[in-house]
Amino acid sequence: MTTDIWIALVITLSALGLFIWNRLRVDVVGLIVMATLIATGLVTVKEGTSGFANEAMLTVGAMFVLSAGLVRTGAVDALGRLLARLARKSEFRLLVVSLAVVIPLSAFMNNTPVVLVMIPLVLGISREVKSAPSRTLMHVSFASQMGGTLTLIGTSTNLLVAGLVLELGLERIRLFDITLPALVLTVVGGAYLLTVGRWLTPTRTAVSDLVDTYELRDYLSVLHVEAGSPLTDRSLGELRFASEYGLMVVGIERDERKLTAVDAYTRIRSDDFLLVEGKVKDIAAIEEMAGVTISRPSGDLALPEERAGKGDGDEATNFQLAELLIPPRSPVVGRTIRQLDFRHRFRLPVLGIQRHGDSLTDHVRDVVLAPGDLLLVEGTAENLRAVHEGQELALLGAVDLPARRVRKLPLAVAIMAAVVLLAAFGVTPIIVSALLGMIAMFVTGCVTPEEAYKEVDWMVLVLLGSIIPLGIALQKTGAAELLARNTVTLMMPLGLYGVLAAFFLLTSVLTSVLSNNAAAVVLTPVAIATAAGLDVSPLPFVIAVMIGASNSYATPIGYQTNTFILGPGGYRFSDFLRVGGPLNLLMVAAATLVIPIFFPFHP
Repeated sequence: MTTDIWIALVITLSALGLFIWNRLRVDVVGLIVMATLIATGLVTVKEGTSGFANEAMLTVGAMFVLSAGLVRTGAVDALGRLLARLARKSEFRLLVVSLAVVIPLSAFMNNTPVVLVMIPLVLGISREVKSAPSRTLMHVSFASQMGGTLTLIGTSTNLLVAGLVLELGLERIRLFDITLPALVLTVVGGAYLLTVGRWLTPTRTAVSDLVDTYELRDYLSVLHVEAGSPLTDRSLGELRFASEYGLMVVGIERDERKLTAVDAYTRIRSDDFLLVEGKVKDIAAIEEMAGVTISRPSGDLALPEERAGKGDGDEATNFQLAELLIPPRSPVVGRTIRQLDFRHRFRLPVLGIQRHGDSLTDHVRDVVLAPGDLLLVEGTAENLRAVHEGQELALLGAVDLPARRVRKLPLAVAIMAAVVLLAAFGVTPIIVSALLGMIAMFVTGCVTPEEAYKEVDWMVLVLLGSIIPLGIALQKTGAAELLARNTVTLMMPLGLYGVLAAFFLLTSVLTSVLSNNAAAVVLTPVAIATAAGLDVSPLPFVIAVMIGASNSYATPIGYQTNTFILGPGGYRFSDFLRVGGPLNLLMVAAATLVIPIFFPFHP
């Protein structure tokens, strides 16, 4: 073992440790790895920055834009409406149609927006068929992962491995090269989900009853503003009422008249009765202020869950409860409700937070928001629509969103079809057709550049660009060859099929605790070196890593779509192990038998 090999292995293990630690964002870890590799001299500056010029990264960026064009023109919504029509009155029907919609969609576009669109649809249809959403949502997430393996553009991981393969001197993997083995595995996985998986799937309490979950009545009280109070003639925004007093004003009674359209510009007057929501200690603390006393409810000021669709006059707008999901790229991630000044920024009070199926009711304003969190909010349809359209938060229910640019839907579909066909028939490489398609989306107005910048997952792109040099360093220093020799020594008694199974299983396990892209980068050069040591084709092992990185079913944190459905489905961590664990093992066995049929060890 040379010094360079030791350094390469230490950097690799340190990166894995940082990914598992999960205190730093994955893109930050990638930049640390890239800088360390250059600083230690394991790669040159050109090699260290080559990931950002890699065609895989450019293709991934273009695919984000193409996906945005399909979403903005309502293509996904149209399929969702078809789902709603076909899946009524039957839980099993809902499950079958969901898989039929999600799998092909995920093969050609980013599966994150697909799952985000499906969640409210499944929640609504589940209520109609009197089925718990947990019976379907897990299958939707798993199906999106299977669908992503069907084409080279299905996931960023596929493109990353394909780009790394080029960097390491192998032949280009084309758009549909992985389709046939992945299709067989998808059929096997789909059959499991519709039979054994359906039997193992738990029935959990739906999140639709969030009002009861958060026990809102226990936290509501009425404050009487007396003459001379320091609150008088000042707006809620000026007072920073929520931040300063820990309470949210959800209604005001003034001169025997209800004011329910309360926002940051609403001014408090003498003799107002404020309906506030908060912790008992915060309500008690504000009474210590001169000129504010706790009063009994008048009976005319309705509670939030009773106000939807009620009221009089222009100010009594139809307020309603709704759930907002925090997407992975949202700028609110990593910040608290208090830091965001959420009530005044979005004109919506946050009544509670749910994370991984658990309700967070203590110190809600100080909870650091994370992807997949569910926020229970209350507001007008207009405010909820505005928040959803802003793309920072995803609305899960209560409001029917207007269709977007539906007249451009045929254009968006035609552009996406052209991208796929040009690459499929070898007219242009996928990077060229994807870039041309992205430009066409802009020129035709299917999506604007401003919208596209919001849709691109910059964290994924930075991770891809910065982590690719790690694979180069492992190959260049001989560390990959060393790991490969040890792998062969350990697994060779099981034969070529045993080594292949080991790579698929190891990739799947690493993906459960790491980023799937990180797992793929670490294992791809090792897989290539292993094939060289065995004097066989590297493609079976590369394809095993590629597909295995998108087979993460046993934990809710291994793949971001699993995290998204955790709260809406009311799942527990153990539910994924019970349903997804056997599926992972089934896919390992199936992949070991199927991959060599299409990618022989001795072509």
